[in-house]
This record gives sequence, C-alpha cells and structure tokens, in this order.
Amino acid sequence: MPSRLLLLPLAILQILPLTSLAADSWQIRLTPYLWFAGLKGDVATIPGAPAAPIDIPASDALDDTESSLMFLVDAKHGRHGLVTDFLYSDVRSEEELIPSPIGLTLRSVTKTSVFSLAYQYEIYRHDQALIDLMLGARYWHVDSKLRFGGGLGLLAGKKVTNDESWIDPALGIKGRTPLGGTKFYLEGGVILGGFGVGSDHFYEFNGAIGYQWNQAIGTAIGYRMFDVDYEENDFIYDVRQQGWQIGLTWSF
Repeated sequence: MPSRLLLLPLAILQILPLTSLAADSWQIRLTPYLWFAGLKGDVATIPGAPAAPIDIPASDALDDTESSLMFLVDAKHGRHGLVTDFLYSDVRSEEELIPSPIGLTLRSVTKTSVFSLAYQYEIYRHDQALIDLMLGARYWHVDSKLRFGGGLGLLAGKKVTNDESWIDPALGIKGRTPLGGTKFYLEGGVILGGFGVGSDHFYEFNGAIGYQWNQAIGTAIGYRMFDVDYEENDFIYDVRQQGWQIGLTWSF
C-alpha cells in the first residue's frame, strides 16, 4: 500500500503537459521531507472494549518510528494548480494500562497512510509573497495492531488487528513570503476537513522557515500538527500527531 501511494505524486506530474513543463508556464516544487512526530490519542478495535490510549512524545519519535515516508508536489500554472501530499508512518509503543500486581500492558503498532490531492487557486501575490486557497480530498488508511500482555481475564494475551480506510473532503489556505531582501522565507498553512463525511473532523496546521540556496534548491525546518477523529462501528481512531519537520525543495 505505501509503495503504491508513493507513486501517486509522481503520477500527478504525468497529467501536466510536457510542452508546458518545458516552457516556463508551469512552476513545480518537489519536496521530500522528514517529520519527527509524536502520536497521542485513543485507538479502539475490540468490540465492546474501551479505547486504548497511545502516548508517544515527539522526543521519542526516532526510537518509536520504524519507518516513515513523506513527499509533497506543488504545481502551478498562473493562478491555478494542484498540490498533493503523501505521508506514511509506522509507529510502535508500549503502555502500562494497569500497574502491578495485575500488570496489564499494551503494545501497539499503528501504520498510517495519508494521501491528499487538492486544487489550488492563488488569491494574492505581491512580489514573491503569495496566498493560495485549496479545495480537495484526503485519503486515510490506518492499520492498527494491539497486543495485551500480562493482566487477567479476557484481555490477557489478546491480540487484535484491524484496518480502516476513508476519504475526507478538505479545504485550506497556505502562503509563503520572503523575509526582507534575504534568502530566508516563511511558509505555512491550515487545512480543515472531514465534516462528518468520512471522519467526524480533522484539522492541520504547519509552519516553517526556509532558506533558498539558489533558484532551484531550498531547505526548510518547521512544525506540523494534525488531529483526526474517526469512528466507525467498533473502530475508533482519535489521535493527534505533531512534531518538527525538515524538507528539501527542488523547484523548476
């Protein structure tokens, strides 16, 4: 699943006319990035059982993250364009639910794939500063594995797996502005979605400061947070992921 989704941003580029890419009418930005995100919230997969808490601080992200892939494509032609973002994370944790002498523990594996595709329209530009509105959709796939250790009763040694997929409508705003006459710049955005269509809701905030090394290459470091609340039958995925991110942007 993650490997197939990772090809989608590249497939988006195939939609764009090659003749336009050769000319200067299209502006393309490709950004692979790393996100050192913590995970906190509640996940439930067992019918009739309460949601299990997950709490991984961002400071432990390197230790608890098995793998992660992130890739952003931003393509514009005049005021119009497409933006797509892919994120995959494999996060593992162990929590003590009930201390000794019962000693009930929970080991969790949460694999999250998120793919966003949106139309963007530039509503403001002054020199190099700009603001875009976005309207699109976000696809989620969550694969959750819970394993209980120790304890007594039905939960002792129980292992439960479940996966869910859904699509949310999404709308947002993003912007970018240089800092004076320097090569530094600020960028950020806000995205809202769900509205009861797929999830009950989700929202995302991100902001970064970057440095444009030359016309083609830039780097940025910033902070990203998203919160999603999804419930379907006995499956609950009510979590927040947040942490620092660093990216390398190639523009052409």
